[in-house]
Amino acid sequence: MRKILLSSSLIFMLFSAQGAFGEEERLADSDRFGPLKSFGPPKFIAPPSAQKQTLENQFDRADRNYYSAADAIDEAISSLRLKSGFYGRNFYNSALTNFRTSKFYGIFNLNHTKANGYKDGLGREVDFGYERFAQAAILGFVPSEYAEFRLTYMHDDIADDKQPEYQMDPVDTDRHIVRFDGRLGLEELSNTVRFGARYRNIKREANNYKLRNSPQNMQIKLNRKIWDYYLKYDADLGSWHNQIGASYERDEHLGRRFRINGNQSILNAYRFADLNIDRFKIFDTLSYEFSSEHKLTAALAYEKDIAKAKKADLTLENPLNPATLFPSANMLWQNFYGRQVDGTLKEDAYSAELKYDFTPQNQLYGVRIAHIERIGDNVEKFNSLGNFVYNRAQNRLISQRPGSSIVGNPFLKKEEHNLVKLEAKFKDGADYMKSAFGGDLDAGAFVSYDDVKNLIIFDRARAQYGIYANSGDIIARNVDAKIIQTSAYAKFNVTQNFGIAAKAYYTYGQNDTDGRALYQIRPFELNLNVDYKDYFAYGSWNVGAAARAVSKHTRGDFDAANGLGIDDKDAAKGFMTLDLYSGVNIRDKFGVKFGVNNVFDKKYAEFISADHIEAFAPISTINAPGRTFWLSFHAAF
Repeated sequence: MRKILLSSSLIFMLFSAQGAFGEEERLADSDRFGPLKSFGPPKFIAPPSAQKQTLENQFDRADRNYYSAADAIDEAISSLRLKSGFYGRNFYNSALTNFRTSKFYGIFNLNHTKANGYKDGLGREVDFGYERFAQAAILGFVPSEYAEFRLTYMHDDIADDKQPEYQMDPVDTDRHIVRFDGRLGLEELSNTVRFGARYRNIKREANNYKLRNSPQNMQIKLNRKIWDYYLKYDADLGSWHNQIGASYERDEHLGRRFRINGNQSILNAYRFADLNIDRFKIFDTLSYEFSSEHKLTAALAYEKDIAKAKKADLTLENPLNPATLFPSANMLWQNFYGRQVDGTLKEDAYSAELKYDFTPQNQLYGVRIAHIERIGDNVEKFNSLGNFVYNRAQNRLISQRPGSSIVGNPFLKKEEHNLVKLEAKFKDGADYMKSAFGGDLDAGAFVSYDDVKNLIIFDRARAQYGIYANSGDIIARNVDAKIIQTSAYAKFNVTQNFGIAAKAYYTYGQNDTDGRALYQIRPFELNLNVDYKDYFAYGSWNVGAAARAVSKHTRGDFDAANGLGIDDKDAAKGFMTLDLYSGVNIRDKFGVKFGVNNVFDKKYAEFISADHIEAFAPISTINAPGRTFWLSFHAAF
């Protein structure tokens, strides 16, 4: 398995950047959910995909990976695991059971989360919250060492998801995932075929009247279904290892917006005009081990997308003013991009990677050179939320709210990333806080340079090249850009009882076409952890502290007058926070974790978020939680 993970980084990147469904499995995965993770609507505005950054959720900081003596309980091989806890006013419960026989295994998980808001560092109430019920089941059959078959089912039901950062709240989200995976051949993938199929369905209703007051009641209903199938074959031939594979995905995406007028529900726009997208992918990854320390990997990938918006030409009647119509998606695309979608859109993407790994004892040095092409996702290309009416007599579109439309661009060019990445890792001894003697070091760093042609960004319509409107509405366009990222970490077991860990990040992003900073680029950040553990008659305990320092960010897209205006100057202020935490483990069966986050009750907001500001209608900054106490109980039987 290690060989494949090392040789398939390109393929993983290509297969993981597919838009709004990127989080569904992580959130529903059996017993791997963060205790307080909200599942909001797919964001209108997201960081450029090439950045591959994890968005911080300022509401949910309870799941930071601090060392705890109780971790062994969560990792235990046991027939039943239970978790229960609270974070401020929010609480969660989880139960996982599993079994294994000589040929069968199963995992079953139930979890429930209730979030009830919080106070920020200024003592102000933030009306945030949701209730989530989730279930997961995995059944496996292993007839021999040469075969394995697994069936997975996951379900999420999320209700009354208050999201003060948006103009609407997802009042109901229902998500189902069914997956079948098979393996024929040895698990170490020396001559192995893997295949599978997956079905994903998500239904969501969002509105602005159930959980808040609004001068005009609006509603959005989303329905997305995805079927996908894959086939992979791995083979070893001496020092050569080859993985070849193919996949097919069918994506059906319908999004509707309604205006509520008394008892009347008026369909006035399609967020997604009944999209049908077929995605075909093939790839091959070939690696050669010159010796135990030297390995060269080459990868090629091809993707073909065929997209059709079935309702692109459908106009909608306006019962409140019969002299007007609500425009079709094609009318909006014509207005902003001077073209309409006629039939299907076809697009190809080609990617290649060359990687060299040098792995002397306890070390890794890697060089990666890649050309990666990415086709725009559904939001970037096909979103069609326009606040326009079509005047029949005048034969023209009239904006009802200038600057408030969000219209994707079906005619975007594919992104082309020319990437160079250098990395180094060193590990001498045991994992962090698991040393018998101390003196163990785990450290690493990487730096990458990405020269991007046709990076897809959101911007405001100002009659730029390829844009036929000058209205200030939000559109998608291509620009050339540079993205530089670097990160370094070190974990050191000073003694068998005492450890120190640190990690630093820095990202630089520049829109070369317009001569301005890219939006939502991570500021410099430094994290420092100090941990101590010891033992007593019935188990072990630990205590730790975590400091986080984020620098003031001056390179952003702050002004809607000459940029997008999504970055928030209040969220760009530097800050430092301190968390304290502890844990107790009793005979690897019972445990407690507890602590306090943001000890000094600092007022701050996360910059990398898109959560604190809606680009077309900025609201006041949503600050992160202030001082918050948390406690969780863990048991394994």
